[in-house]
Amino acid sequence: MSHVPTSAAEPPLPFSTESDTVDHRLIGARLRPPASQAVIDKSVAAGVAIGLSPEMAEVLAAAAADQQQLRRALRSPKIQRFGSEEFTYIEFDVVTWRILPSPDNIRFEDERARGTIPMPRFGAVEGEALLTFEMDSADKMIDAMAPRITDMVNNNPHIGSILDRGIETPGWLSAVRLTTDLGTVTRLESTDAFGRTVASHQGLGITFKDAAWNLRPGSRRASLLLRDLVEWAGSDIVTDDQARMVRCSIMPNARVIIGYSAPRGFDRARRRFVAHLHMAPPMTFSIATTLNAKANAAVDNLYERGLLIIPSGMTAESVRDILDGTDRKHGLLPDQVAVLACGTLNPHPNKRQARAVNDAIADLTGAKPKLEERTQLAAEVALRGFPADKRLTALRSALDRAWRWSVLRGVELTCGHPLDLLAEALRELVQAGDAAGPATAELAALASYHLVGGRTQLLTRSEFGGRGSNAEPQQIMRQLTKSDVGLRQLCQVVLDGRAGRDPQELADGTMPQDTLIPAAEILTPGRLRELADLSEGEGITHETPEDRFAAALKDFQERIDDLLSAAQRVGNVTGEDGVALVDTLGFSNSNVRDTLVEITDLVSEWRGARRRADRMRADLDEISDAR
Repeated sequence: MSHVPTSAAEPPLPFSTESDTVDHRLIGARLRPPASQAVIDKSVAAGVAIGLSPEMAEVLAAAAADQQQLRRALRSPKIQRFGSEEFTYIEFDVVTWRILPSPDNIRFEDERARGTIPMPRFGAVEGEALLTFEMDSADKMIDAMAPRITDMVNNNPHIGSILDRGIETPGWLSAVRLTTDLGTVTRLESTDAFGRTVASHQGLGITFKDAAWNLRPGSRRASLLLRDLVEWAGSDIVTDDQARMVRCSIMPNARVIIGYSAPRGFDRARRRFVAHLHMAPPMTFSIATTLNAKANAAVDNLYERGLLIIPSGMTAESVRDILDGTDRKHGLLPDQVAVLACGTLNPHPNKRQARAVNDAIADLTGAKPKLEERTQLAAEVALRGFPADKRLTALRSALDRAWRWSVLRGVELTCGHPLDLLAEALRELVQAGDAAGPATAELAALASYHLVGGRTQLLTRSEFGGRGSNAEPQQIMRQLTKSDVGLRQLCQVVLDGRAGRDPQELADGTMPQDTLIPAAEILTPGRLRELADLSEGEGITHETPEDRFAAALKDFQERIDDLLSAAQRVGNVTGEDGVALVDTLGFSNSNVRDTLVEITDLVSEWRGARRRADRMRADLDEISDAR
């Protein structure tokens, strides 16, 4: 087999390179009259002889414009490498009515991520370069594809060129087993040639339904179409429509994938490969489409390397399926998905997870991503529930900036109740000061989602950046977590956001409530910035019993550390011979002994109480889940 680099130039086609209409006979010369069944059987046997399944061999024979050319290609397959993956393919002329516009196309990544495309993703037959696609209704599939095909016809500037000149640049194709209420058929799908396939069908005057079912191999309609095309291909007396049909009848030198080697299923390997082809160099897709393709590649790479952060009760597979949009019935709240996205795609720069995300993006684009690109990916995944309109750009930009706060890199999702997270965050504030702990990070990440995506966007980018008194979102989040007032306000934002309420401003000294608070003011972007400024350097302002408990524990730990240091200093006193005096003289004091025993007993009781509290909380969670 020959090996072809990814960036290899396409072979020149023997067509005119002028901008005028190409003579249909130049393209039609590649067509052959309908082959006999014996000739087709010979091609199928050639495919089976190199290890293809009969299903794959038959779909290749049905798609070939020239059976002899197909058999030559089967004798000399080629290999395309992409990172650690290899794709085995053959090049031959494919008749375009055997190519199905792909229902799992990279152009749909934005819609698919937002759940607005009513079609599933491809699956794959294990160990084979054969995709699978299943829908209960063929009519629903046709209805789902119709607006996307129409959009391509109306908005792709290359459609007219293909109608006048035919397909000049070959594309990649794959085999797909399509199952609907009409049964199962196997066709080639437009792996990276969606626009070219739609244009050729437009020129042929056929529909998606025709390519999938009506023009099936061996059918009378398909045979008549080929006979007419062959007749017109050799004639100079044809109508404009007939000439156009001939020009659009073939994808010359199509690259059809017949095998692969990769650490993942063919459906995911194909998706990564197509993203790479379209992003290095980049194509002019929407920002949301590009970000979702990169995010899915990053999630796949983290999964394959065993580096996904897996919350308690979940699996690596479930985390992957949630983050790439495959699973939409997962039970997580939108803000919890946001935390999962932030922790997964926005890891600490020095972690292996960051390298895995960078490698996945570099595989697609050929360039190492900047640090902020990871937060952009995380923000895009978090905001998949919002329509891809102009507002999304502002939301993504604000959340991206908020998540650049270093504390949120690698944040872990515990699914704890906001009030429980608040209690733990207040203890962290007392014990650790400015060094925000995991509960603080999770509470801040949850709140940032609602501050950006609530009824009113409260967290916005400064018009002039983070200079002087212009606070950027990450500065606002950092400042709010520096005081008990700010932490309580963040908790209230989460409670209100989950309930669909406008965020309420908490009065001084009050605790968050999961209800409408009498006489509470609605929080505004300006007031949020004022609260952030007030939180700077404030620390604990209104001590609750929990605050006093946390402070007492901190004082206890510090005194224990002092006691240990004092004991070590006793042991450091040595005599003239260099031997510690405590080793030679010893020490005995019943009061000290009794005090230490009493402290040890107290600590043991506290540990037992903590274990009982943890078990009680787990039981309450199970009861809540059961309800």
